[in-house]
Amino acid sequence: MTRNTHSFTVSSLALAIGAFTTLGNIAWADKLDDIRKAGVLRVAAFDGNPPFGYIDPASKKQVGHDIDLATEFAKSLGVKIELVPTNPANRIPLLTSGKADVVFASFTITDERAKAVDFTTPYFLVGQQFLAKKGVLKEAAQIKDIRIGTEKGTTMESNLRKNYPDAKVVLYDD
Repeated sequence: MTRNTHSFTVSSLALAIGAFTTLGNIAWADKLDDIRKAGVLRVAAFDGNPPFGYIDPASKKQVGHDIDLATEFAKSLGVKIELVPTNPANRIPLLTSGKADVVFASFTITDERAKAVDFTTPYFLVGQQFLAKKGVLKEAAQIKDIRIGTEKGTTMESNLRKNYPDAKVVLYDD
């Protein structure tokens, strides 16, 4: 089982939040100065992943656990927050293109991803499992006979393709 995490993720131009107090952290310090000068922290967060990030039906605003954490982080910097809706496929491009300063979202930490972005210490751990109607799956060999839905650009997608190459994978944005 792969461990998926919710962590605060920053572009490769910056270092992880856990390194705030580390001496010589010039890149992150410069990024923080830029954010403070702009007066806004641009946070990419999921808008279709309750309870972490979703659109509240009553207020029509993006809310959730990750949004609460990001809001508190922005307050600690003395800036406003600007939410940038994201999904698994575009969260790294949003960071590397500079359209978001940070990502607060579900994000499995892999060696490949760590080449492009820096991660903080995870603040929520989850696993990957198959969920099916009771009685549908009795053994792993049956996976090739059913359709499996998952999100584009996730480790679940890559794990399915690697471990179950005959699976009928149906991809969703979120």
